[in-house]
Amino acid sequence: MAAHPDQPPVSATLDEVLPLTRVRELLEQLKGARQEEIGWELGIHYDTLAEGIREFAVRTHGLEEENRQLNDRLARGQQDYVELRESMDELLNLHELSEAISSSFRIEDILDALMNLSKRFLDYDSCGVFALDDGSERLTQMSLRLGELDLEPRLQSKWEDGIIDWVMRERRPVIVEDMDILTSDGGEGSFVIVPLIVGGKQIGIYALYCRRSKDSFTAGELELLGVLANQTAVAIENSRLYTDLREAHDQLVESQRQLLLSAKFAAIGELAGGVAHEVNNPLQIILSRVQLMLAQNRGNEKVAAGLGLVENNVKRISKIIRALLGFSRHNSELADWGSFDVAVALAQACDLLRHQFDSRHIEITLDLDENLPEIQGNVGEIEQVFINLILNAQNAMQGGGRLTISARADDDSLSVCFSDTGCGIPPEVLDRIFEPFFTTRAEEGGTGLGLAVSYNIVAMHEGTLTVDSVQGEGTTFRMRLPLNAIQPQAASGP
Repeated sequence: MAAHPDQPPVSATLDEVLPLTRVRELLEQLKGARQEEIGWELGIHYDTLAEGIREFAVRTHGLEEENRQLNDRLARGQQDYVELRESMDELLNLHELSEAISSSFRIEDILDALMNLSKRFLDYDSCGVFALDDGSERLTQMSLRLGELDLEPRLQSKWEDGIIDWVMRERRPVIVEDMDILTSDGGEGSFVIVPLIVGGKQIGIYALYCRRSKDSFTAGELELLGVLANQTAVAIENSRLYTDLREAHDQLVESQRQLLLSAKFAAIGELAGGVAHEVNNPLQIILSRVQLMLAQNRGNEKVAAGLGLVENNVKRISKIIRALLGFSRHNSELADWGSFDVAVALAQACDLLRHQFDSRHIEITLDLDENLPEIQGNVGEIEQVFINLILNAQNAMQGGGRLTISARADDDSLSVCFSDTGCGIPPEVLDRIFEPFFTTRAEEGGTGLGLAVSYNIVAMHEGTLTVDSVQGEGTTFRMRLPLNAIQPQAASGP
């Protein structure tokens, strides 16, 4: 259709290509003569105009196609951006779990990180980590987060049905549809069971319960769960290895300490025996002479007071000598070695000292396993150890408190623990308490031989005596004795 004569051109470029001005002139001339010539020329210009319009349409179509391609590229770019963001989120999740693993060897922290990160991309109702024990018929719970569903009994039924064993053989995350909720109310629910395996060793499973159908899970979700589970399995195994290594190190340190103490006791005991015998006879002569002089000078108060001071200190020295003789006695008498009941020995030691505890408002509690087995040893010396440890607890509870004595037995040994609520032992002296002559009660008459003698007696019975203490909270002495200790060879000689 022709444009109106008064309408301005669309653009200068278009007016140059298409003869719009001439067409308008010809239209004006149609009103006059020479209509055939004008019509012929007008037809030519019309064809030119039509061709221009077709070319314009082609160019417009080309621009539209280019615009569509640009829009497609923009949409793909946006999709790539979304996928990149999702990948970044996955990497951040993996990084946070790795950081949690590297910053702590506590299994509880590792499992908390696993469950928190899983919640970011998988909305679950309940989840838990369970260990597999070959010697047990049940799953062992390691960590559990419960929602509306109690996860543990449902997983136990799948353990009994062999589903868990099948998942471990598959070595990948497996989705098991919840048939109970499907048949009961037509709802949707699925169990996601992820094996925890490291180096071919089965650690356990990570199980999640989700309120969604089996087919709604994406491959990306399952893949990310698998990666998190693999890292968690490695972390759990590293934590166990670290714990075993630390326990082995602690045992080695304790064994070295016990060995050093034993060597020290052997040397000091030999020296103490000789010194005690050499000093004891002259000391008794001095004591008898002082007592004679004291009887002769009762009327002279000044002299009597001085002699009394000498007598008291000589008696204190005599007490130390007797303790030294006891410490240097490395073996038990043959007649004293035999089977005895630890429960009876503990009861006798407590009865002997109970009045002292009552007067100081200290409560003694006995927590003994029933039917404790008898052990081999010298009952008199073991009772001496019990009394020393009870008195040590009494001295630590000057303002009253509670002493709990417990006894437990296993296959080849018996352990007795003395736990008080006293002042505790300062960390700087904890390693020295079994050393002969070391005492923090020198001004109260302590000789520093009670715990040393006790340690030596327990060692002669092939046992161990250890201590744990927290200053201001209390102290626990642990005494472990074999059920069938062998009598020292020297005691059976002539």
